[in-house]
Amino acid sequence: MLAAHRSGRPWVVGSGTAVSREDGVVALGGAGTGGHADVAARPGPGVPAVPTAGAAGFAWVRCGGHHLGASLDGGVRVRGTASGVRRVFHARVDGVDLACDRADVLAVAARAPVDEAVLAALLLGDRLPHPLTDLTPWRGVTAVPAGCALELPAGGGARTTRWWTPPEPVLGIEDGAAGLRRALEEAVRSRGDAVTVGPGGGLGSRALAVLAERLGVLVGAAAPGAGWTGPPAADLPAPLPRVLPGSPRALTGTGADEVVGAPVEYLHDLARLNPRAAWQHLAAHRARHRWPLGDVLRGFADRRDYRTWLLDQARALHDDAVPPLGWGAPPRLPPWVSVEAAVGVAALLRAHADVEPLAPCRGRHSHLRRVGAVAATCRAAGGGGAPFLDDPVLEACLAVRAEQRGAPGRAPLLVAAVPEVAFAPEEASADHTDDHDHDDDLLDASPLTALGIVDADVVRAQLAAPDPRWATALEHTLAVARWRPGGALGG
Repeated sequence: MLAAHRSGRPWVVGSGTAVSREDGVVALGGAGTGGHADVAARPGPGVPAVPTAGAAGFAWVRCGGHHLGASLDGGVRVRGTASGVRRVFHARVDGVDLACDRADVLAVAARAPVDEAVLAALLLGDRLPHPLTDLTPWRGVTAVPAGCALELPAGGGARTTRWWTPPEPVLGIEDGAAGLRRALEEAVRSRGDAVTVGPGGGLGSRALAVLAERLGVLVGAAAPGAGWTGPPAADLPAPLPRVLPGSPRALTGTGADEVVGAPVEYLHDLARLNPRAAWQHLAAHRARHRWPLGDVLRGFADRRDYRTWLLDQARALHDDAVPPLGWGAPPRLPPWVSVEAAVGVAALLRAHADVEPLAPCRGRHSHLRRVGAVAATCRAAGGGGAPFLDDPVLEACLAVRAEQRGAPGRAPLLVAAVPEVAFAPEEASADHTDDHDHDDDLLDASPLTALGIVDADVVRAQLAAPDPRWATALEHTLAVARWRPGGALGG
């Protein structure tokens, strides 16, 4: 048991850590997440003292990478983080409403059947549109949207309420960089007095290593040549000892690109605010992505609202890809998805078409959706060591105007916040040529094949003779193929 209710009865069960306050607020973290939990018990920088566990106090307590629960008026309120790296799931089991940080645990308790349409939709990978990102592959197990809390009133039932609203993008690059630097320093500092920086994460990992060294808490970085893509020792102010594996305070730059940068959809918004600047930015993006000019002009002329866009995507799941100047990267299913599964995905899109977008403008909506997607990936890996997904870091980036974050150049906001990363060399792509040795067995045992969602023979043909157009979709398919109904996919 992690925490007892004020009545003395069990309230929160699981493994990890918990810090409780006398007013009924408790911060919950998984094993090895480190830092942040103590903000439930004491104020800190940017964390106001909260005298009660009332609704306002619950919203303002800042708990970084932890869940937050509160006992209020005989009921319970629980939330994760604004980024979604900590998520809350809900199910009704034997007449009792339960909240959990893992959808698969609730699915087992509720004996929930697999939702085949959602499982097929997960093959869209990082193109999965809102609100399908809030679905789980089990019927009856729901995800609480990021930035919302689950309320379980004393009289029964369950409802969600929003506790977080993104800040307005009003800052330029200079003020925004100062805010990002402060947020990252606090995120690193909160992890303890000894951290390591793990492999992967690109410039994000490099920035964390620089800041950790500056704060005097860096004790190691992964050795080059062992999958390490973070800062080589030559890029840091001081030599680094090699890290011992298994550090509970290992940090990663996961989420840096999605949080600090701006998705290309901001160009659609910028074209209306500042056409000259939009065309200047567009030239760099066209050169990088090789977009045909005709497709770009059609994208800029697009005036569809989110509902219309979603309905159109339901009819275009097998169309050719177009530049992502709409409400996100157009969802496209690979050719190995069965006709029946594609029909189910289209039905899901139509059924959820009346939802409001995450933000009124396309760039901001896409930014929040991308953050949610990388948060889900990070959550599946444990989620505790990704400072870029801490809420204050996300807020610091959202407060900067999109055209400043997305300006041509290499991560302009991050470079302005941590100038040392500007001198980091470009990284080579990882070699995955040997990653698929056992995928035949994987496909044979996968629910994707058993449920008729994919044609395993078409997937095998793609593995034998890869088509570059479907390389990313293939990786997503193999990732979903590894899932089993008792696993944590989607939660």
